[in-house]
Amino acid sequence: MRLKRSADICKRISNQRNLVLNNILSIDYGERYLGLAVRTVKTTIPIPLSVIDVKKANKLKVITEYVENYSVNSIVIGYPIGLNNSENRMTNLVNSFIDELTILNIQIHKIDERLSSKIFNNNDNDRIDDLSALEILESYIAQNE
Repeated sequence: MRLKRSADICKRISNQRNLVLNNILSIDYGERYLGLAVRTVKTTIPIPLSVIDVKKANKLKVITEYVENYSVNSIVIGYPIGLNNSENRMTNLVNSFIDELTILNIQIHKIDERLSSKIFNNNDNDRIDDLSALEILESYIAQNE
């Protein structure tokens, strides 16, 4: 029992060390818009970055630029699972997008994003996808600390 507890503590410390040393880019994937947020070792606090209109910009090119500019070590992407834990059309689209991201050759983590866009009140028709990406990133950090 004591050995298992020590192993758990070592694993948690290792996870925290890896998390602290990582610059993490978070993506809220949508068919029309991508929300981006980042947490770097310099800022330590996650911040919203931008909303990308995929009809006007090459999403992979823009993400590659952010990965390079922020020296990103890992990507966290919101993973849309249905309320009954089933995959759906959006899940398939995200899986395809993750396949595209593998060209970056960095770690990609999926995190349940159910209702992440619903957290924010959007009465002004402003794009809030970057805030959803921020929520996804904060959830990831909380789960891995």
